[in-house]
Amino acid sequence: MTSEEEQQLINRIKKDPTAFGAMFDLHYPVIFGYIFRRLVDYELARDIASETFLKAFLNIRSYQWKGIPFLFWLYRIANNEVQQYYRKKKYNPQSLDSLVEAHGWDMIDPQTTNEEKMQLEKEMQQHKDFLQIQQKIKQLSLQYQEVLALRYFEQKTIKEIAMIQDKKEGTIKSLLSRGIEKLKTLL
Repeated sequence: MTSEEEQQLINRIKKDPTAFGAMFDLHYPVIFGYIFRRLVDYELARDIASETFLKAFLNIRSYQWKGIPFLFWLYRIANNEVQQYYRKKKYNPQSLDSLVEAHGWDMIDPQTTNEEKMQLEKEMQQHKDFLQIQQKIKQLSLQYQEVLALRYFEQKTIKEIAMIQDKKEGTIKSLLSRGIEKLKTLL
């Protein structure tokens, strides 16, 4: 999707919230995958991804296009939700039930959910090294966890991470360098 098409979709969503489904379909797999790789907990990742999109949906009218991809705004919301989880060491997402009931949406397909879960579990079994590294990354402070996850799990450039984190590129490079050094000592 081009930047112009994304801006048009956002404007359409502001007028017709049901159009948000297109944005959800486009970005959910990426955001869910990012959260899942950060937490390595399928159910928790689903909850946090849902909360991320709920917050984006509820705040879409206040979103202002600044030439930065919408996906980066979603990453920022997801990062905030993950940080909230770590601060509280528990997670109490808002309920989607009221929205689902109010609009009659059928959002969850059990067959797709089971297939998705089985596929993710299979992939995780194939990556035992990933799990070991993930456990070590969790021992780092959140600022290092975020930049390492965005750079190496999400394949984001330094510039993209700087936009997502709303920090200077030099700061991101420094955080990555220090994060890698701390990770090396843990491994």
